[in-house]
Amino acid sequence: MEAMLQLVPLMIIGVSWAIGMYFLAPRIGANRWVWVTLSVVPFVNFFFFIYVSFKIVFTVLDKLKAIQASVTRSALTT
Repeated sequence: MEAMLQLVPLMIIGVSWAIGMYFLAPRIGANRWVWVTLSVVPFVNFFFFIYVSFKIVFTVLDKLKAIQASVTRSALTT
């Protein structure tokens, strides 16, 4: 029982992260409820947050590449 009580702070932190993931997931194109669930589970969420950080970086880089291609295309046509 004491071991379960030690997980309570981790779950509280996980819930706060889950709220953020609820709003972030659709913007990245991920399943909202899967991201919320993985954010709440202790120990799983640690590895999930590493995945999320890389997913965000790659999403931003892909969008920047698309913007660069668009700007390059419009510069070539003018």
